[in-house]
Amino acid sequence: MLTTEEMYKTLRPKRTKKSIIITLFIVVLIISAIFYYIFRDKGPAYIYTTEKAGIGNVASLVSATGTISATNEVLIGSQVSGTISAVFVEENDAVKKGDILAVINPDTINQTIARYEAQLNSAKASFNASKVQYNNKKLNYNRLKHVYDATGGKSPSRTELDNAQMEFSTAQAEMYVKEASILEAETNLNSAKIDLKNSIITSPIDGVVLTRSIDAGQTVAASFSTPELFVIAENLEKMKLVVNISEADVGKVAENQKVRFTVDTFPDDEFVSTIYRVNKGSTKSNDNIVSYETTIYIDNNNLKLRSGMSATADIETDSAENAVLIPVAALFFQPLIEDTSEAGKRPAMLQGPPGRRPKSAKEVNTDISKNASIYVLVNGKPELRHIVTGVSDGKNIQVIEGISSEDDIITSMKRI
Repeated sequence: MLTTEEMYKTLRPKRTKKSIIITLFIVVLIISAIFYYIFRDKGPAYIYTTEKAGIGNVASLVSATGTISATNEVLIGSQVSGTISAVFVEENDAVKKGDILAVINPDTINQTIARYEAQLNSAKASFNASKVQYNNKKLNYNRLKHVYDATGGKSPSRTELDNAQMEFSTAQAEMYVKEASILEAETNLNSAKIDLKNSIITSPIDGVVLTRSIDAGQTVAASFSTPELFVIAENLEKMKLVVNISEADVGKVAENQKVRFTVDTFPDDEFVSTIYRVNKGSTKSNDNIVSYETTIYIDNNNLKLRSGMSATADIETDSAENAVLIPVAALFFQPLIEDTSEAGKRPAMLQGPPGRRPKSAKEVNTDISKNASIYVLVNGKPELRHIVTGVSDGKNIQVIEGISSEDDIITSMKRI
């Protein structure tokens, strides 16, 4: 029978060095596994920026710049040369049709008129003298012809009769020449009188003087081109804005489309009108840029707008009311994935559906009722959605189908 000490040794045998090492090794493995589980690399984490679809109005716009002017601006010049002796109006003066604006010194024109009057009188006197000569030659020829016929050709001789006839014809021709000289002198005199009338510069319309380019004492030279002396606007309550539409946008612009524009003078004020005309013909700038002039008429009852102001216009080419809207940025979003290649595990773009490529802002602004793709956040991860888009203003775009008001639409993301 075993003693108590022998039984204790049997139940708790003395550990060997080998068993201790094995035990320690197992403990280290367990601790390492715990640490690996807790601190293992779980991959990159991201924060997504999302927005929900909204309801609102959206309009597709074409922007253009131009200059405001009066609907009927009349450029007044001078058809005669001379020195300005007096100017009777200032800029902003209201004038009536026929009002005298300025006068050109008429002294030179009066001298010309006097000379032409003298030439006319001389021409008339010469004509009268030639007419007397003509009558004498005619009378002599008729007398000799009568005698020649009465004598049966015996007297006067045939030579004398022919000479008398020649002198008669010559006198007649000279009389016609003198008569033409009278007409020439009268024409010159009338032209000089017209110049005298034109030396008094008058307003052809009722309106307002916009610009005055002359002062008393200045010389006007109208030999080669008509100088511009005044600009008069017929009615400043009706203005027009002419803008240049680019070749890429002119196909979307049409008559009666709504236009909103601003001017630098009143940046906080917005003016509204409609397109009156889009020119069929194009214009080309020095840089060979093709554009099309578009005319917009404006009500200016408060006379706030002035001729020559620069304006920036937004033409509403299409619109949608109470539309489902999402940010345009959602169309450009592409989620990132972790690249496990040898390149250093840098984030890479997650490939979208086959054939899909990011659109430019211009394409987004012009595509109407086109298929597109976006990503929505589902259970913390991006999920691809195919949508049909409509009108865009470059910031927001209409979604015709493909999303609900509860969807979280991803616009951007960043790694944390």
